Amino acid sequence: MSLVVKLEDDLGERSEWVMLHGIVPANHDSAYPLLSGIDPFGKTVFNHLQMAVFLNEWERVKDRARDESQMEAWQRIKQMAEACREDRDLYLRFVGH
Repeated sequence: MSLVVKLEDDLGERSEWVMLHGIVPANHDSAYPLLSGIDPFGKTVFNHLQMAVFLNEWERVKDRARDESQMEAWQRIKQMAEACREDRDLYLRFVGH
């Protein structure tokens, strides 16, 4: 599964984004209620209230990053999620293809 992950403000004008391949668990994996709900073919948006749970799940999927580019994407998304957690006007958006 390939996703574009964006950190956006209310107007969608913030331009920080990263490509993500193969780290997100399959749909309906009960061990990852937020991450497994990411639509691989559509859009999924998380807000600051969801970031504590998101970051907990994100830490647990770190070992799914198998190469340097995946690890770099994992780290950038972690940083975007931390920024989202601290700012109620930011959203973490996953866009599937």
